[in-house]
Amino acid sequence: MPKKKVTNLAMLEEEILRLREKSRGLEDQLGERVDHFKANYKSMAMNSVIPGVANSGVFGFVGKVAQTAFKSGSGKSLITSALMTALEFIAVRFGVKLVNNFQQKRRRKKAEKAAKTEE
Repeated sequence: MPKKKVTNLAMLEEEILRLREKSRGLEDQLGERVDHFKANYKSMAMNSVIPGVANSGVFGFVGKVAQTAFKSGSGKSLITSALMTALEFIAVRFGVKLVNNFQQKRRRKKAEKAAKTEE
């Protein structure tokens, strides 16, 4: 239905009803999308880490291996320590990169300022 300019109370009521119907339809669409996400979030997460693994037979194998490893205490501690080490490495690399970028910007600004004062 094309939008019409609301000029009286009856048209206002019609517009309110139209917008309520539209909002119900949008709520239904959102609900369907959330249901799809709930059903597929594991494969989406795996595909974001290793593209294409969720659609292959490897996903079932990797899942079974991970499940078995998490059942045993030593496997769980090994995986946890490996993940923590990897996360620490990534965090340090990211932090060092941020600090270097900040320092380089500061040095450039100082150099530009010094160049302007010399002129």
